[in-house]
Amino acid sequence: MAKSKHYTGSDLGQDFRTFYTKETNRIKKVLTEMGCTNIEFSRQFYYFYGFFTAPSGQVYYMSCSDVRHFPYEKLLYRTAATYKDYTGGYNCYVKPDGIKFINFK
Repeated sequence: MAKSKHYTGSDLGQDFRTFYTKETNRIKKVLTEMGCTNIEFSRQFYYFYGFFTAPSGQVYYMSCSDVRHFPYEKLLYRTAATYKDYTGGYNCYVKPDGIKFINFK
């Protein structure tokens, strides 16, 4: 499975690049501990998104809003048909530190 491309423009601040690396590593660790696999994230212009597969085999999409305009207080997640399904199921939200409490079916 091909890795998602990252935004690489020089106008993306180092503060966000550092935040992205730290936060997505944390999220990957939590999801891995929950039994999720094929976890992929992509850094974009002050937001990130990604896909992962739950232990049940269901694919999920997850994203963070543009942190320049919205405080980092929630993550969107929803079911997806594939790793290219950006519209998927119903939007659900979770606090960044609450991912471990989601029951991914």
